[in-house]
Amino acid sequence: MFQYAAGRALADRLGTELLLDTRAFAHVLARQAYTRRAYALSPFKLRARLATPADLKNWPVWVVEIGMRLRIIRPLFRRWHFEDAITYDPRVRTLQEPVCLVGYWQSERYFIDSADRIRADFALLQPLSDANARLLETARSASSVGLHVRRGDFVSLPDAAQVHGQCSIDYYRRAISLVRNRCPECRFLVFSDDPEWARTELPLDSSAVFVAGNELRPEQDLTLMSACKHQIIANSSFSWWAGWLGYSPEQIVIAPSPWYASPKRDARDLAIPRWQYISRL
Repeated sequence: MFQYAAGRALADRLGTELLLDTRAFAHVLARQAYTRRAYALSPFKLRARLATPADLKNWPVWVVEIGMRLRIIRPLFRRWHFEDAITYDPRVRTLQEPVCLVGYWQSERYFIDSADRIRADFALLQPLSDANARLLETARSASSVGLHVRRGDFVSLPDAAQVHGQCSIDYYRRAISLVRNRCPECRFLVFSDDPEWARTELPLDSSAVFVAGNELRPEQDLTLMSACKHQIIANSSFSWWAGWLGYSPEQIVIAPSPWYASPKRDARDLAIPRWQYISRL
């Protein structure tokens, strides 16, 4: 989603078409230390199309593979723009077409000028399922709070745990208390890849709704989460997007700090100033 948003905003500024290169999802050399993902943006109303082999004939994937490993050679490939760090890269605003963006681009600063259009792009092409459509009415209520617990590979995979880590139960207790103090009538909708942990550990009453059944349809969870009036998010880009897509002037978003477990990762440009950050430990 970050990659699409950065590319879409750049294409908007240049007045050009945006193509999405999905070859890396099937690449056999992708690191096995992290969870393999499939391309998952097809349910959304994106203003882009998937690049065809004909589109990519002059854009060999080996340039990306080598450039990601050897920074010293990147200047040799001027049509590719590689992300050098996870902080904001102002050079992106000066790029001209044709260009291939290579990186994660995890900052609102890349697409803030296109914010309204980006939010519209992440609307669903198809209606929610019947069960989720009923939940949407609850999510749209004035007192709803979307609460996301991300565990999964942040717990089970050593490399992911070392870089990302997880939010403690104390983080969620403090976040729930903060939201309740500001919104006493709030009702929580809970989303998690570890629902049993969430049911057992979170200090919630019987009015809480634990959303289930969307394991193969994450876009439906994202739509429901972002429809909530307020959010308690995890250190997860999925959470981040729920908070960002659900923007309103009255919105409360409680987010964890530090974002990364690794002290080598600088998340300053990932942070949203209007959100409230509390210790995740």
